[in-house]
Amino acid sequence: LESGVDFPIVCEVCLGPNPYIRMIKQVNHKECKVSGRIFNSFRWRPGSEARYKETVISPEVARAKGVCQCCLMDMEYNLPVGVRDALLRDGAAKEELPQSGVNQSYYYDQIAKQSREDVEAGYGKMSSDKLMKMARSSPYYDRNLPKLCSFWLKGACSRVVEGSCPFRPCCGTFRFPELASSYQDLHRKLKDMLEKDGAIKVMREKSTEVEEIKEKLKESQRGSRDQNIRDRYHGTDQLTSKYIDKADKMDVEPPADKEVKTLYVGTMGVNVSDKDLRDKFYAYGEILNINFAPNSNAAFVTYTERSAAEEAIAKLHGNLVVNGMKLKIMWGKSARKYGQQTDGGGPG
Repeated sequence: LESGVDFPIVCEVCLGPNPYIRMIKQVNHKECKVSGRIFNSFRWRPGSEARYKETVISPEVARAKGVCQCCLMDMEYNLPVGVRDALLRDGAAKEELPQSGVNQSYYYDQIAKQSREDVEAGYGKMSSDKLMKMARSSPYYDRNLPKLCSFWLKGACSRVVEGSCPFRPCCGTFRFPELASSYQDLHRKLKDMLEKDGAIKVMREKSTEVEEIKEKLKESQRGSRDQNIRDRYHGTDQLTSKYIDKADKMDVEPPADKEVKTLYVGTMGVNVSDKDLRDKFYAYGEILNINFAPNSNAAFVTYTERSAAEEAIAKLHGNLVVNGMKLKIMWGKSARKYGQQTDGGGPG
């Protein structure tokens, strides 16, 4: 049996919690949403409360980036692929995939000829501390929920009265991940109203509060589905941006160990000198020392006071430019963690 041909390349979330599922295979049935290649499509239902799911990209396209054929999430860390790539690059230039038809066709033809192990060697064994922290430790099955009922949002669903509408919230599923992350108060209010009054009464409700909630749900459904798939694959979608912003905040958040007074400066070139860094960092407090790590194109700036390091990273994070190059800055780790005597460990 060959993955992508006899069974799909899909993640644990898309398969659902049931170890036994029935799939429908259709040979040369669909066109890949990213490359336009024809491939064997698969359709299945990952649970009794889930919607039917299907593969949307070809197996070659999925292998090229190590993503699920259905949700396009990274297979190992269960994160948007753009987030994984950004954290693994650590500030390096983004690798661009072929865009023109001929080059793209040739590229994926080569992927198809290679073994799975050879293709996955480029991404499957790499990791970073931040990536491990952000990775999901358990499957997020809310991604399999039924789709929102567009007629319910308009207040005009007739099937909810008959009890035959398969979409949320008409079907009795009152979970809304579209609101849970950004609008927690609205999410809580909507759940309480639905559990108390039911989907029919809330659908007909015309209050300002209900209309605001419905408008937020409508916003989450706007846009082209095909374009959203391509954006997810290339790492330019809104969810990827949200995760990357969250990762950036992790850099600024001070470590619990109050003895850490060291800042890690990365993605430097050979032209960055000790004087260049001192000119940028001395304004925030007395500098104890600056240690360079030439093999990593990095340096470690250690202050005499913790407050100076906190002020420096707050002011320079995202704004540190030296000799025309934008440098990465984050908290360092205490060198004592590595059995050394002075501060200046790796990035936190």
